[in-house]
Amino acid sequence: MNKEVTVDKALIKYQQINNVVIVTASIACAVAFFFTFHYFSNELIFFLVVCIYVFLFAACVAGFPTFNIWKFWAFSRVGNVHELKKRLILLGHVSEENIFFKKIENSTENDKKYRKIRLKFAQEDIFVDDEAIPEETLVYYSKTISIMIIVLMLPLFTLGILLLLFAIDELPIVAVFGIFFLIGAVVLGYFFGYKKLINRKPQLTLNNKGISTKKKGFHKWEEIERCVIVTGNIGLLKYTHSRGHENVAIKELNIKNNGIKLSKLLMVYRERNKLQNNRR
Repeated sequence: MNKEVTVDKALIKYQQINNVVIVTASIACAVAFFFTFHYFSNELIFFLVVCIYVFLFAACVAGFPTFNIWKFWAFSRVGNVHELKKRLILLGHVSEENIFFKKIENSTENDKKYRKIRLKFAQEDIFVDDEAIPEETLVYYSKTISIMIIVLMLPLFTLGILLLLFAIDELPIVAVFGIFFLIGAVVLGYFFGYKKLINRKPQLTLNNKGISTKKKGFHKWEEIERCVIVTGNIGLLKYTHSRGHENVAIKELNIKNNGIKLSKLLMVYRERNKLQNNRR
């Protein structure tokens, strides 16, 4: 019998596997590109081969091979398949109309791997609250990221000073670069590092009533129609409501696991809100 895993562990496993696939694909493409450049002198053949490399790399980055393998493992091992589906939709990995769910719905006796999952979906979707999640969660700017930005600006600041000290008399143009580096390091370090480091006001507030942001204000769960978390280099929480839509930058906030924790909070608070409204 397969050992059951939690939804969080399943999502973290996908993230880990996908990272390994991307790194491996990057190294493989770099090596293949080197040998292609070395052995193919024909420009047309070289261009076609490079296009194939780019396509394969894009497919790996998009996570298609990884996701297709992981889906069966995750939905077979996770106890609450309804929660896993909701979290995947929140993370933008699938939609309600995904072909994987259609295959589950249309599975027959012969489609054993799909049918086993369909039987799990046939069970009632019962919300199990997580007592570890408080009534309200305040999300701030990440101190770690702010400190890293300040530290990264120090070499640029030092370089600017050195260029000013050693080149201002003989090479005025170098001194101009020194001033540019110096000002750039100060501006970037202040606005993206120090200013956010000392800012202790919550940038995102989540509770049983809804979502509140410093810039966009408060929106009730009843108003919010759809939430999607865009992870990676962008880092956004996107949601639509009765008055429009909002994009909240989350990359520099102290949300761990690249959106996994945030998807848990969004699901729990929304479900708590539904329970409270049903009791009234």
